[in-house]
Amino acid sequence: MTSSELYLVGTSYKYSDIDFRESLIENFESLADDFKTCSERFSLITCNRIEFYFITENASDILEKYAKDQRYYIKIGRDAVEHLMKVSLGLDSFLPGEESIYYQIKNSFIKALKNGEIRSSLRCIINRTLNVSRKIRKSGLITAKNEIAEEITKKSFERLAQKNIKAVIIGSGRTAKTIYAFLKKGKNKISIVTSRKLYDFEFSGAKIYSYNELKEAIEGSDVIFSTTTTKPKIYIIDKALLKDLTIKPKLIVDLGVPRNVDPKVKELGIDYWDMEETYKMTKKEEKASEYLNLLISQESRNIYLATYYKKILPDIKILMQKAYHIIDQETQIAEKYLFYQPEKNYILKKMAERTIKKILGPLLNNPKNEEDLEIKLKALEALGIKHDKDKDSYKT
Repeated sequence: MTSSELYLVGTSYKYSDIDFRESLIENFESLADDFKTCSERFSLITCNRIEFYFITENASDILEKYAKDQRYYIKIGRDAVEHLMKVSLGLDSFLPGEESIYYQIKNSFIKALKNGEIRSSLRCIINRTLNVSRKIRKSGLITAKNEIAEEITKKSFERLAQKNIKAVIIGSGRTAKTIYAFLKKGKNKISIVTSRKLYDFEFSGAKIYSYNELKEAIEGSDVIFSTTTTKPKIYIIDKALLKDLTIKPKLIVDLGVPRNVDPKVKELGIDYWDMEETYKMTKKEEKASEYLNLLISQESRNIYLATYYKKILPDIKILMQKAYHIIDQETQIAEKYLFYQPEKNYILKKMAERTIKKILGPLLNNPKNEEDLEIKLKALEALGIKHDKDKDSYKT
C-alpha cells in the first residue's frame, strides 16, 4: 500500500488581512485547482478563514508553493486534525468558544459530501471531530460565549451612546437573528431587509423590506448591520446610495467577507466597521486549560489513528480469510492421522480457530497509540503484507 497523508493549507484573520482573504474568495476556482488532483479534499471558507484539508500521496509541489508565503499556515497529519478540533470548538475564533464555526464546518462538510470530494478517510476525520467537539461543549469544558454578532451589537450601542436606536439588519440568517434577538430586548426600531420569505415568528415586530426597498429601509436609520453574502466587490451599499439620503446612518457594521459595503462610505463621515475592525474590538487572548488542551490532543490522536486503522482494516480482513483457508487445509492433512478420534474434524477446526485468533486477534482491535499501531504494522509485514511508510509509521 502506498502511503498517503492528511494535509492542511490555510490562512485566517491571524495571518492575513481582509483584502487578501477577499482576493482568495474572488479567485477561489483558481485556488481550488491546486488541490483537485488530491484523492480527498475539504474546503472551509468563513469570514475569518480559508482552509483546505486534503489527502494525497505526494504533496511536495503544493507544500512548496504555499510554504513560501507567510500568510499561509501548513499542518500535517495529527496536527491538522488537532487544528480542526480547535477550530470547531471556537478556540481559534475572535471570541474563544463561539458556536457559529461548528455549524459552518458542518455545512461545508455536507456540501463537500454532495460534491463527491470526501470519501472514507476525510469523512471519518470530520465526522469524529464534530462528534467530539459537540461532546466537549456539552461537558461544560468550553464556556458558553456570546456570538461575535452580539458582541459587536453591544459595541455599536457604546459608540452611538443612545438608549434606543433605529437599526436595519440586512440578511435573515443566523447572524441576523443573533443581532435581532439582542436588539429586541430594548425599545429599538428594527427593520429587516431580505430576499427570502419569512415566517411570522422569525422577526416578529420588525418591519420587513425587500432589497428593492433598501434605500427606503435605511433612510433615517442610526445603524446598519449587513450580514449577508455577496460576491467580491459587488457591494449592496455604496457611496452613491448613501449620498442621496436626507438622514444618513451614523454607523455601518459590515459582517461579511467578502464585504457587503464599499469601505469608501467612510468618506461621507459615516463610521464603518468591517471584520478587520471588529476583530480589533473583540480580540480576547483566552487560553484553554491544561486539561482541555490535553483532552484535545488525545482525542485528535485517537481520531487520526482510527482513520489509519480503517484504511488498513480491509487488508486485515483478507488476512483473516487466508487464515481460515489455512485452517481447512491443515484440517484435511491432520484427518489422515486421526482415524479413530470421534468428532475429529470439529475438534481440529476449533483448535485451529483458537490458535489463529490468539495470534491475529490483537490486530482486529483499534490501536491504542502510535506504539500499538507500529506493532500491528510489523505483524502485518511479517505475514507478507507490506505498507510503505515514512519514519513516523503511524501516519497514513
